[in-house]
Amino acid sequence: MITRVKPAPDWDARAYQQFSRLRQQPVDELLGRVDLHDPQRIYDLGCGTGIATKVLADRWPRADLKGIDSSQDMLQVARCLPIKARWQHAELHHWKPRKPADLLFAAAVLHFIDDHQTLLPGLLRHLNPGGCLAAHMPDWRDALWYRLMLDTLEDAGPGGQPLGSPQLRQRMAARPLLSLEDYYRLLAPLTRSLEIWETEQLQVVDGKSPVYDWVKVSALRPVMQGLTPEEQARFIYHYLMRVHAHYPQEDDGHTLFPFKRIFIVAKV
Repeated sequence: MITRVKPAPDWDARAYQQFSRLRQQPVDELLGRVDLHDPQRIYDLGCGTGIATKVLADRWPRADLKGIDSSQDMLQVARCLPIKARWQHAELHHWKPRKPADLLFAAAVLHFIDDHQTLLPGLLRHLNPGGCLAAHMPDWRDALWYRLMLDTLEDAGPGGQPLGSPQLRQRMAARPLLSLEDYYRLLAPLTRSLEIWETEQLQVVDGKSPVYDWVKVSALRPVMQGLTPEEQARFIYHYLMRVHAHYPQEDDGHTLFPFKRIFIVAKV
């Protein structure tokens, strides 16, 4: 029996917090490369529940710190943090700061926005001289779990037919991220120092369906929003079957979940 489900209208802050320790690790790695002595104005772009915002507040407690996010549910959780920060509800691709920043910090958000050829140079223009853009972005498109998602959209409908519209399948198959070399060619002429690197972390996760639990709150949101309730139920059923087959529990009960990320630290 396929259970009917209903998509969440907003980000699920509680579910996102499930892996907060692992989500903070790339934040710490990125911040370790940011060489700023005393930034006065910091914007945490796509702050979510404030995982990175708290780290920023702890490092620079005197800074004017603002978290920006498109989700009211996420911001509601972030506002409960015992830190000195202001919060703004805004869509990032429409957002512009009232005053230039010394640090724009973007943890796991820019990969949701298309046209990086325009996006990243635009963000650099919001920095003071000597300011820094620091970003990390999950690089999903070649990941096994992402290919399983695309396969499920292609053949999990009745009689092996596709799910959703051709536009949805095309959008999910698109690759907004650039290569490391192309990020260098784009940003090097606009910066005085530039670091770009990529990591693949072997995440060790726990739970009945931890890989699905991880991706359902981020990468799978546009999929679920683009499907009817019946299609959602079919998608979840068939996708879980594939994920469990390809990401089995180890003998110790853990599940191994390799995860690749791109990091950029650009100073103007």
